[in-house]
Amino acid sequence: MSAPLNRLLEHVLEGEPPLGDEVDAVFRRAARLRRRRTQAVLLAGAGTAGLIVVLGYVLTATLLDAPPATISSGPSTPAGVAAVPPPPVPSGASAPGPAPGPASDGVLKVIGPLVKGRELRVEPASQRKGDGWREYGLTDAQGRSRGTVQVAVFDVRRKWCFPVAADPEACARADRASGLEFVRYDDVSDPDRQVRQTLARRLDGDRVLAVQVAGEPGVGARRGKPGLTGAQVEQVATDERVFDAFDVDENCDDGCPAFRTPVK
Repeated sequence: MSAPLNRLLEHVLEGEPPLGDEVDAVFRRAARLRRRRTQAVLLAGAGTAGLIVVLGYVLTATLLDAPPATISSGPSTPAGVAAVPPPPVPSGASAPGPAPGPASDGVLKVIGPLVKGRELRVEPASQRKGDGWREYGLTDAQGRSRGTVQVAVFDVRRKWCFPVAADPEACARADRASGLEFVRYDDVSDPDRQVRQTLARRLDGDRVLAVQVAGEPGVGARRGKPGLTGAQVEQVATDERVFDAFDVDENCDDGCPAFRTPVK
């Protein structure tokens, strides 16, 4: 530095206090700030790590506590008894289904709701079945017999016509409904056993369905009255489900119930 410049600067610091330990104080303050920043960073990192550990523990505990799904392979067996597996089904063969019962009877599905509406029921012990025919007994709430329902199907030739009870050589005029033609034959002249009957035939077929409901001797106003009205018997005879309840090769021939008006 030149002498003139030294002379100019030597009076600059006149009157100022001596520096003493101020420089060391500055460095100490800076060191404290660095330590604080380091501690803050470490605390933040520790808190984040702790949060991750807690979340991991909660998720793991939740997944492990859920019960595993199990599939029941059949009824349980008592302890110490070995379960016997079902016999294998041969390849190409189907397992046997439930035995046929009233639920699979198409005729019963039609007449069941009708008799129930008249506070009657079909007596299971009286149900009979043959080739081309069905018969059901009816009882009231007290278990008294209210007659029978007889249903049969007949194979007839193409030129068959509906019979006339009073004239075997004549043909009755049939009514038509939903692809069927039918004639009602109601005979209530006998107070001890009244009969309501309907014959029906598909227009494009050669099978005749006969439905007859006959009463039995009773007491009071119900004496001999059938369990169904003539309109309900007609409803049964013109229901396609009753036709379909019989196999195509069924024909009421041998052992067929006696109908008041024979089909053939």
